[in-house]
Amino acid sequence: MSDNLPAVGRETLRQLINDNCIYRVPPGSKELPWMEGNGHYGWQFYLRKAVLDPKAIQLIAADFWRRYAPYFKANPFQVAGVEAAAVPILTAIIWHGFDRFGFEVNGFTIRKERKKYGLQNLIEGLPTYEPVMFIDDLTSPAHNAFWHFVNAIRNAGLPLNGLGYVLVRKAEKAGSATTIHTSIGSVAIESMFTLDDFDMGYAEYYAKETA
Repeated sequence: MSDNLPAVGRETLRQLINDNCIYRVPPGSKELPWMEGNGHYGWQFYLRKAVLDPKAIQLIAADFWRRYAPYFKANPFQVAGVEAAAVPILTAIIWHGFDRFGFEVNGFTIRKERKKYGLQNLIEGLPTYEPVMFIDDLTSPAHNAFWHFVNAIRNAGLPLNGLGYVLVRKAEKAGSATTIHTSIGSVAIESMFTLDDFDMGYAEYYAKETA
């Protein structure tokens, strides 16, 4: 697969996400309760369909290494993310990096909750002491998975490499990374898509579908 990311491939993936990975409800609907329990969402992403699609995951991995291959050569890092959403993307990044460039990238995952038995581990895999890069399917400065990742990395005594990559993110400025500041360093997160790439509203999307 070419690392040039032809526009047709990116658009096909965008359409796949727009049509199959966003659940939208009409204004006033109570179908999607907030995590905090004091309101309801108007839409939510469910990106598993995209990250388990063979053509889509190849495109995502190619986009990652198009951005970060030169940086990795000069500043090796390891990749990590919170289970289970990050797992397909981590796997594709590690495989594509080795297959395309011969990179031996270490990766590990972070459980949502510490195991209740055995080693009671929170981290799955074997981290090295290389700086850690954040990987996920989507994020924003308020996303719980990001802060869970930061807490796990801090508690493990590992350094961040200051970068992150996700498939979709909330962005304040088009074309710029989303920088999130933490007690162990800032993380500049890039993505293939931002919310502006999709029809987020129920009325907006279904008006186009029925036009």
